[in-house]
Amino acid sequence: MKDSKTGHILLVCIICLILDQGTKWWASDSLVAWQMTSYLGDVVRIGYTENLGVFLSLGAELSPAQRMVLFVGIIGLFLLALLGYMIKSHDLSKRQLTSLALIFAGGLGNLLDRIFNQGAVIDFINLGVGTVRTGVFNVADTVILLGAMMIIACTPFQLEQHK
Repeated sequence: MKDSKTGHILLVCIICLILDQGTKWWASDSLVAWQMTSYLGDVVRIGYTENLGVFLSLGAELSPAQRMVLFVGIIGLFLLALLGYMIKSHDLSKRQLTSLALIFAGGLGNLLDRIFNQGAVIDFINLGVGTVRTGVFNVADTVILLGAMMIIACTPFQLEQHK
């Protein structure tokens, strides 16, 4: 079981990292920095940006050293702990393992950005209608959100099973 679990984690990570890093490479190579282009009646905007903070640029005003400790060091330790938990846990369902692997892969994608892009994460997608818009995000952010939604979606079911 451990080999298939490790293989599953590895497969999820490889797919997510190829999509994430590939689209970030495309964005940095093909898009004009800080200029958004609208598609689908302005529902989708695509443009290269860099985020020094985390969600919605929180922490971007911290010093580079503080950001390195928080966004590389602590998040790196969290990701190592999450990987250890996934590998060592014996009672995770395939869905739970997949959701945690998605969160791990997305976190790893953004961590790699910070390590190799002077502490910044490459973002390039913005969605919305009129003035109601998301922040600018990337594939790794989407993968993290998908993993979190899977955990939330399966939690009531899991609680019902244990009653």
